[in-house]
Order: sequence, then C-alpha cells, then structure tokens
Amino acid sequence: MPGEVMLAHQLGKDFMPATGGSQVAYVLLEAKPTEMMAQVRMPLNFSLVIDHSGSMKGAKLKNVREAVKMVIDHLEPMDYISVVIFDDAAQVIIPSLPANDPSGMKNAIDRIQDAGGTTMSRGMSLGLNELRSRAIPNAINRMILLTDGVTYGDTEQCRVLAREAAANGISIYPLGIGQDWDESLLDDIGQLSGGAPAEFIRNPTDAMNIFQLQVQSAVAVAVRNTMLTLRLPAGVSPRKAVKVLPLIREVDASALSDRQVVIPLGDLEKDKPQSVLIELMIDPRPAGLFRIAQAELSYDVPIANLIGEKVREDIKVTFTNDANQAAQVNALVMNFAEKANASRLVTRVLDEYKRTGKATTRLAPNVTRVLDDETREALEQINQGQQISQEQIKTIGNKTRKLTQRLDEMLP
Repeated sequence: MPGEVMLAHQLGKDFMPATGGSQVAYVLLEAKPTEMMAQVRMPLNFSLVIDHSGSMKGAKLKNVREAVKMVIDHLEPMDYISVVIFDDAAQVIIPSLPANDPSGMKNAIDRIQDAGGTTMSRGMSLGLNELRSRAIPNAINRMILLTDGVTYGDTEQCRVLAREAAANGISIYPLGIGQDWDESLLDDIGQLSGGAPAEFIRNPTDAMNIFQLQVQSAVAVAVRNTMLTLRLPAGVSPRKAVKVLPLIREVDASALSDRQVVIPLGDLEKDKPQSVLIELMIDPRPAGLFRIAQAELSYDVPIANLIGEKVREDIKVTFTNDANQAAQVNALVMNFAEKANASRLVTRVLDEYKRTGKATTRLAPNVTRVLDDETREALEQINQGQQISQEQIKTIGNKTRKLTQRLDEMLP
C-alpha cells in the first residue's frame, strides 16, 4: 500500500548554466514516515548493558540507576527488557521478561553496586544472549550499552560482537559517561551494529534525559529496513554522499558506483526525517530540462505485513542561458553542505590531534562560523599548540555531528 513514507528532494540549484564544462550539483533527499504511520507502535525488546566498575562509584552510578528505572516505567506490558551489569565479569540481573513487574525490576536495579574493572565484551555477550532468547514478532531489538571507561584486552571482541548483533537484527546504541571512555571503539560498536555513534553523557545528571531519548527513539520507529537508491543516467556520476539528518555521518565510498548510489537508512522514526546530501558531477548539457537522477526508497512495515514497498522520485534540473536564473541558490541545501563540510574538517582536526597531540589543519572562517563558541575556543587552543581535555574532545565530536539539528541556523 503506498503512502507510508514520504520521499522528497531539493536541489542546491534548480537552474544550472548551460556551459561547456562539467558542474557539481547537490541533491538533498529526505525520507520520513507519513501521518498515516502516527499510530504505529512496535513492541520493544531492550537489553540495558551497564558498566558498574569501580570508576562508576558515586554520582555516575546513582544517576544511571535512576535512569534505568525510568526506562522500566516507560515500557508497555508488550515490551521485553533485560538488564546486564559488567565489570571484570558480567551478570544478568534481570533476565528478558515482559515489562509488567516494574517494582520487582526496580528493586534489582537499586541493588547494583560499583566493583571491579572493565571488560565490556562480557556484558555485550550476555546482553546479546538475552535479546536473542526472545523471538518477539515485529520487535525493535536494541541494546543500550553504557560505560565510563576503557575496556581491557577485548576491543576487537567488542567489534566482533557488534557485527554479530547486526547479523541478528540487533542494533547497539552506546552511551559514554564521563571523559575516560574510548569514543573510537564505542562509535565503531554503534555503527557496525547498525545503531548509532556513541552519545556523550557529559554530566551524570544528564543520564535521565539521554536514556529517555533512547526510549523515545525506539518507540517512534514506524518503518524498518529502509534503503535509498539513487540511479544515474549517462553523464552523471556521484562524487560524495553524507547523511545529514538526524546526525552527520559520512557514507562509505563503497556505496557509490558509476551509475548508482545505495545507502541503507535502517529504521525510520515518526517526526524525525532522515536526510542524505549527495554531490553529483554532471557533464555539459544544452539548455533544457534534464533528469539527472531517479531516487528510490524501499522499506518494510512488518506490523502491517508490508515488505519491500517502494516509492520513487524523479530529480530534474533545468539548464539555462539566463544568468539570473543560474545564480539562484537553495539556501537550505547549501547550509547542509556547509555544515557537513565543517563536521568533516573538525573531525580531521580531532583525529590528527588524538594521534599526534597537535594539529596542522587550519579551519577557514567560513567553516568556524557555523560552530558554537565552545567548539571554536577549543579548536583555537589546539591551533595555538595548547592541550585540550578528553571532555572537550568528546564534546566537540558530539556537537559537530549534530550541527544540522540546529534548525534556527538553517536559513540566513
């Protein structure tokens, strides 16, 4: 049945000059469930995998316990939840059960105490076992993985488990609390599993809000297994693609070939569009209207027994000899392009700084102007040869991947 998903596009320029040279075109594609999906609510199969090592002592563990209890309160009887804790070892303190005994579950959470070191793969392994133990029709299978430190001797095993989770239809959403966790590892775990890069809980008191957002995200899923395909005619080739909403995430070059771009979008949430910005190179064209691509979105709505549904959108550009028309620019599309470029360059600076303790890359004013004051000041410290803290590094990374969420700055 058509109508479950809206696929729309905007171009950086609707009119391009009819010249003798090749030109770059920006295509912004947006996918979003329609209003008819507003009442869809799939069952949740959650596993919360929580670090309770000695470094979690005090405010961190106290706030996380309260946040986990809040998650339990927000679930419906049709949802399942399990809770695993880990330090050097791991333990299932709530096996996968329907969320219909909140008081008993919360009592178990209150008994969590800090102890030991950090071996994250053991917690991940038990969490995956709990999620796989329940074959719940149409469920959203997610692991929320929280840690405040560096896992010892098992980083590759954590990545192996993330790939295993993806193969089993389980997404992992990592959360790092405090400043001492390994953002590269947690980002990998999230992205390898089809989840998301790590979310930074900067202050323990933020844990409640971050956990609440995780629940809201899962509850909002209305469409599954979404795949965006852009098919290109002769004379049009892809140069680059980047996801720009809800987070800025580079699309691997393997998704781009001569005649098409294929990008998995995964789950679509109600009222939260996913947008992709694609940069195309177009060979010279005479004046006239030309189709430069066709976008196709395939998707499933398992709860309605809809598998492999498709919606398509033709993307056309008018080539013109009118200089005034050719000068018109879509400010929203170019704002996305500007912020995606800023995020890419800031990431490059941070990567260089983490490797060498300094950075040679200098960001131009047209890049830094889209950054907030805190980020600009930290980058200036790096440029001056000063050191910045792990908290600043994590804060910058977290903010720059969310640049496009600042809707108040979308238009000049």
